[in-house]
Amino acid sequence: MRIILALCFLWANSLLACGEDETVEIEPFAKMEQDYNFENLIGYQVFVPEMFKGYYLTSFYLGVKDSIAASLDFSEAFGYKGYYSVILQVKPEKLDALSITLSYSTTKDKKGMVMCGERVPLNLRELLDAKQPKMVIPPPPPPREVNNGV
Repeated sequence: MRIILALCFLWANSLLACGEDETVEIEPFAKMEQDYNFENLIGYQVFVPEMFKGYYLTSFYLGVKDSIAASLDFSEAFGYKGYYSVILQVKPEKLDALSITLSYSTTKDKKGMVMCGERVPLNLRELLDAKQPKMVIPPPPPPREVNNGV
């Protein structure tokens, strides 16, 4: 009987710990994008994790102290699973003047009222120096069969 109780206890603990070993916190990063350069502005793509401490990314704010604050649209990052991205064009000498703030909440669909969450401040210059994960290009979709009425 004791053996059965011990096995049940170990089994229950393994259920509670499910997924802990696979939970890896992914870090934000940025890179210059030559395709988005315009006149004297340099294109930067900022990659941020979809999840942070169990919360979902809901807002991406960009600010310049005493000048402007804006909420930017973000989308799933191509080639980086678990990341969302935003593209900015900035004069290189203005990098330190920018402030980036991410908002994370319990709102998975990124709509509606935010009840609780986390705010994460970021620095673009530091993001450019951050380690970048390897890009993984998803395979193309399978070809569709064409039915010619046969």
